[in-house]
Amino acid sequence: MGVLIIGYALLALLTVTVVMAASSVYLGQKKLLSAADGAAVAAADTFSLGEDAAGAGPAAVLEADAVRSAARSYLTVTGAPARFSDLAVAQETGTVDGRTARVVLTARVHPPIVNFLVPDGISITAVSEARARLLQ
Repeated sequence: MGVLIIGYALLALLTVTVVMAASSVYLGQKKLLSAADGAAVAAADTFSLGEDAAGAGPAAVLEADAVRSAARSYLTVTGAPARFSDLAVAQETGTVDGRTARVVLTARVHPPIVNFLVPDGISITAVSEARARLLQ
């Protein structure tokens, strides 16, 4: 009977450990996504006035370098590097169509208890887009 109790206790501890690790990675990814959302909105505000591709008048135009710079600035101002391990703005950050700011952030999460199994942590990525648009 004692062996069965010990076995069930170990199984319960293993289950709790796995759930804690998975929850830690999930919460880390959600926090990184929140930071990416804020950085994308800040980057979308760096537009300059230009011509619409259809020639319908003025339009908001984004530049890739300005998007990357605004994303980095936003992350620094909000203190994101202190909240995330190995936080980086990925090369894919920029704009594809000149109107949408795309921010790609990468970081690492170190789950509790099982950190010895993954000493480098688990890599997470968050992608967010915000569109700059002028309305009359």
